[in-house]
Amino acid sequence: MGAIKDSNSTSAATKLRHRAEEQLRVRLAGMSPAGSEDETQRLLQELQIHEIELQMQNEELRLARDTMEKLLRRYRDIYDFSPVGHFTLDSHGVIRDVNLHGAKLLRVARPQLFGRRFTQFVSDDSRLLFAEFLVRAFDTRTRESCEMPIRQDGNILVFVQIEALSCPAGKKCRIAVIDISERRRLEEDLKASNSELVSANAEMEAFSYSISHDLRRPLTSINGFCQLLQETFPEQCDKKTREYLHHIYEATLHMDCLISDLLEFSRVKHVAVRLEKVELSQIVKEVAIRLQFAQPDRRVTFKIAEGINAIGDPSLLRVVLDNLVDNSWKYSSNQEEAIIEFGVKDVGGKTAFFIRDNGSGFSMAQAGNLFTPFVRVPGSVAHGNGLGLAMVDRIVQHHGGSVWAESKPGKGAVFYFTLELKEPDR
Repeated sequence: MGAIKDSNSTSAATKLRHRAEEQLRVRLAGMSPAGSEDETQRLLQELQIHEIELQMQNEELRLARDTMEKLLRRYRDIYDFSPVGHFTLDSHGVIRDVNLHGAKLLRVARPQLFGRRFTQFVSDDSRLLFAEFLVRAFDTRTRESCEMPIRQDGNILVFVQIEALSCPAGKKCRIAVIDISERRRLEEDLKASNSELVSANAEMEAFSYSISHDLRRPLTSINGFCQLLQETFPEQCDKKTREYLHHIYEATLHMDCLISDLLEFSRVKHVAVRLEKVELSQIVKEVAIRLQFAQPDRRVTFKIAEGINAIGDPSLLRVVLDNLVDNSWKYSSNQEEAIIEFGVKDVGGKTAFFIRDNGSGFSMAQAGNLFTPFVRVPGSVAHGNGLGLAMVDRIVQHHGGSVWAESKPGKGAVFYFTLELKEPDR
C-alpha cells in the first residue's frame, strides 16, 4: 500500500514539473531572438533572488517555530509544576485537561482523569453548589470563586478554594483549585482560641470582682478598727502603740491603692480604644493643678506648651499623662525649684510628646526594665508600686505607639511617647 502511494506522489510531481517546463518553453518562445540571452539572464537573476527570499522566509519560519515550541514547553512546565491544581472543563463539567498538581490533589493518575466529570470528586452535599457555580462562570464570563470539600481517593475530604474563568469562546472553563485545609484548620484553632480567650476574660472579670470586693472588705475592717482603737482608747494607747496602729493604717491604704492599680492595669489591655481628638495640654494643666493642691508647699514650675492635641482615647491618655507627670513630680521632689515641662517634637519623622523634669534622673544602664510591672529604678526613694510606667507602656502600645526615656543621674529625665492611631474617616 505504501509503495503505491509513493508511486502516485512521484507521478504527480513529474507531471507538475513537465507542466512547468512547458510553460517556460512557451514564455521563452515569445521572446525576441535578439533579446533572448539578456532576458534569460534577467529571469535567472530573478529566480536566484526569489530563491534567496524563500530561504530567508524559511529560516524565519523555522526560528519562529523553534521559539514557539520553546515557549510552549516553558508554559507546559509552568502549568504542570504549578503548586495549584489547574483544570480545563467543558460546559458539561467534563475534564479536558489537568496539570500534575491537579492530579496529585485528587490522588488519581493524570491519564485517568480525562473525560471524567469533575463533580465525581466533589462531596455529595456540594455537587449541586458546584453545578450552579460552573453555570455562573460560563454565563457571567467573569472570575468566580467558591469554597467546598472535594474527595481524595474517593473518601478523604479536603477543603479547597476554586477560582473559575470561562474562555473567550465560551466553550471551556479554566479552574484553579487550591487546598485550604490547613487554613481552615488554623481558622478553627483560632476560633477555639478566641472562645478560650473569652472564657479567660470572663474569669478575669470574676477574679477582678473578687479582688475589688472580697479583698477590700477585710482591709476596710482593719482600717476601721485601727481608727476605732485610737479614738476609743486614747489613754490606753501609748506613743509606741499609736505608732504601730498608724503603720497598720498606712499599710491598709497602700494595699487598697495597690489593688486599685492592679485592677486598672489588668483592664487596660482589654479596653476598646475610643478615638477622638484629645487636648493633651489641657489634661496636663489639670494634673498640675491637682498635684499643686495636694502639696502646696512645693515650689514647682510647670511649662506646658499650648494647643497640643492628639487622636486617642481620652480616658486612657489621661492615665498616661497622669502617671508621667506624677512620676516627674515625685522624682523632682529633691529640687528646691523643680521644673516640669510638657511639649512635642519631631523624632525620626514622627510626632513625639514628652514630659521633662530636672529631678534626680537615673542611669540608662538601669532603664531596661523601666516599663516592667513592679520594677522600679534602683535607688529610688519615691513612693509608688511600680505599675505606673508599665500602665503607660501598655496604653501607648494599645494606641500603636511606643514610649521610651532618656536620662542621666542628677540631670533629670525626659519621657517620650508616640501615638500612631488615626481617627477613622467619617
